[in-house]
Amino acid sequence: MARTSLSPQGRLDSLSVGMAIAMAVGLLAPVLVGVMTLTHLREAQINRELETNLAEKVALLSHSLVAPVWNFNTEGIAKLVEASLIDPHVVRVTVSDPARVPILNVERPERRIGKSRVASQPLVLSGEVSGAAELAGYVEVEVDDGLKQQEFEKDRRAYLAIFLAQFVLSLGFILLLLHLRVLKPLAGLTQFSNQLASGDFDQPVGVYRADEIGRLAQQMDQMRGDLKTSFAEQRVILSNVQVGVIFVRGPTIQLANRHAEKIFGYAQGTLAGQLSRTLFQSGEQFTAVNERAYVTFAGLEGQYEEELFLKRANDSVFWAQLRGCDLDPAHPEAGSIWVIEDISERKAAEDEINKLAFYDPLTLLPNRRLLLDRLKHALVLNHRNARVGALLYIDLDHFKTLNDTLGHDKGDLLLQEVARRLMTCVRGGDTVARLGGDEFVVMIEGLSENADDVATYSEAVGEKILATLNRPYLIAGHEVHSTPSIGTTLFDGQLNSIDELLKQADLAMYQSKAAGRNTVRFFDAAMQSIVSERAALEADLREALRLQQFVLYYQPQVIGEGRLTGAEALLRWQHPQRGMVSPAEFIPLTEETGLILPLGQWVLKTACLQLVAWATEPTTAHLSIAVNVSAKQIHQADFVDGVVTILRQTGANPHLLKLELTESLLVSDVENTIAKMTALKLTGVGFSLDDFGTGYSSLTYLKRLPLDQLKIDQGFVRDVLIDPNDAAIAKMIIVLAASLGLTVIAEGVELQGQRDFLTCQGCHAYQGYLFSRPLPIAEFEAFARRVRA
Repeated sequence: MARTSLSPQGRLDSLSVGMAIAMAVGLLAPVLVGVMTLTHLREAQINRELETNLAEKVALLSHSLVAPVWNFNTEGIAKLVEASLIDPHVVRVTVSDPARVPILNVERPERRIGKSRVASQPLVLSGEVSGAAELAGYVEVEVDDGLKQQEFEKDRRAYLAIFLAQFVLSLGFILLLLHLRVLKPLAGLTQFSNQLASGDFDQPVGVYRADEIGRLAQQMDQMRGDLKTSFAEQRVILSNVQVGVIFVRGPTIQLANRHAEKIFGYAQGTLAGQLSRTLFQSGEQFTAVNERAYVTFAGLEGQYEEELFLKRANDSVFWAQLRGCDLDPAHPEAGSIWVIEDISERKAAEDEINKLAFYDPLTLLPNRRLLLDRLKHALVLNHRNARVGALLYIDLDHFKTLNDTLGHDKGDLLLQEVARRLMTCVRGGDTVARLGGDEFVVMIEGLSENADDVATYSEAVGEKILATLNRPYLIAGHEVHSTPSIGTTLFDGQLNSIDELLKQADLAMYQSKAAGRNTVRFFDAAMQSIVSERAALEADLREALRLQQFVLYYQPQVIGEGRLTGAEALLRWQHPQRGMVSPAEFIPLTEETGLILPLGQWVLKTACLQLVAWATEPTTAHLSIAVNVSAKQIHQADFVDGVVTILRQTGANPHLLKLELTESLLVSDVENTIAKMTALKLTGVGFSLDDFGTGYSSLTYLKRLPLDQLKIDQGFVRDVLIDPNDAAIAKMIIVLAASLGLTVIAEGVELQGQRDFLTCQGCHAYQGYLFSRPLPIAEFEAFARRVRA
């Protein structure tokens, strides 16, 4: 918003007007006091003169009127009275007898123009013989001060004119000096200040004097030089910083660095002055971002951050990271600073990783990883909403024969056509995935609360798939026939695990093949042995917790040529009948039943106690331990307190403890997960994202997680030498970790070639059978001593 500056003469409350008023008051006050004092003294003088004149006249008349009054000589009395009226100040003369009865009263009423004063005196006749005084009567004289006041008023006007002339001359002279010596230089300094505020630092101050104003001018000119240097430095910094920076006040962009102009495709110097809304795709997007930013600026954080599409000058859009804050939170009208980064390449890399990791490159359908993730979501939602879904497992009959007969390229074309036809048989929200080879899965979720209705619907879908896939295929000029075998199972999310559902659908599919192929079969009670086995395993798990049948093995983690840096703690179950049970067999069940919570506490405490034991030995004091943490554990309200309590109770060094998380943590309640990780990070505990690349939810939040390390999943490492897709994913993960400032470690390294490939790509930390299998604690410590020796 534009700001207006006013000169000192432009406002009533300016400095010049204030000083002029003060001086006028200072000069006028003595004038008023002098006039008032003179008036008071002159009035007192008039009063004294009238009093004296009145007393003299009364005394003279009383002496002259005694005889005429005693003799009752009215003619003599009249003459004396007329003589006294010659004085223009006398208004009335009254002569009366001793009884106050008027003998003669002569009055001039036209002379009453001011204040009157009256004096009375008895007429006393002295006896010449007896010597006794006799009262002959009274004389009363009234005088008026009007004439005196008129004379004084003339004098007062003369005095006032003299005083005012002196006042005007003095004030004019002082104001002239004030203007020349103070106000004019100050106006110049004000203009100079406005010049600085507008960003003009080239013109000097232009005021050169040796007094205080001159020194102020010198200081302001020094400030101009400092500001000019400072702004020049800032321009250099802004011009060379590798992010776009713009300053917005009101609706207008006030400042934009060169990188911002390049990002948005504007010529140099042309972005400043544009409306900020032109950088957004639409007015609705601009308004929505403004509203979100306003809420953020008003909150405790004060800094807004978002990833969104912005618009270039040529109307093309690009992915950008937008960060902003108010210049002065207390005064939002001062404007805001925004930092823009073009993250199109990063988004493209994320999309490529997502595509390689979660989609089948042949059919472009979701692969097993994405299917499992979506199935996990479906189980959660169905359980929450009390809905029933269906899983259809599809296997093409005799595909191997067709593939061998026509060739693999024709087989690939058939698989692509099957994928296309399957997509036409389901709703838009359903999932069609390729598990591998000629196996496909259709997941239908959120259908109904009634299992019978879902069974009827899924059977209809199965029949539709049968009819669609039974139609002939035209493959490279050959008419090909293919039929599917379909197995169907229902799920509601309460008693189902992902593996269990896939096994049920797979068993139903094999029932379909056993029934002659090209048909649909549902999972039935005959397959319930798997469920029974699961129940027995759960009972054994509870018993194992009570009897402490679990033990930790440690698989070394190394860097470079094999320098030992730590180990991953891996849980093993020493079952009295089954022997050593792999965690892959029982961990999923502990997750479903909630047994993972006490089991996870035991693992964490045992690992911390081991760190304390290692701290006393030079060969192991530097080693860290990585402990796997499940989503169910971290979602517990007391998770942070539990970890901190174990660290405090055991005395373990938190900087040597690393918690390994899986991307499944980002399925729900991401903000709470980040808050808990941040709280533990402050205590020194580190975090590694385990099996990175096997989930699809984390890419959006990866940059916000307080991570130290990414772990490349062994599924990518295993085929990194033979599968270009896995090699590309591994390489992109390493690059992504480097761009985020994270270390990276690869698990499942079993071949020297795998290690060499990873080393060439920039990954120098490894874990796998190439270095050591998971070891009991005694064997691990012996391994550590050998490596150190």
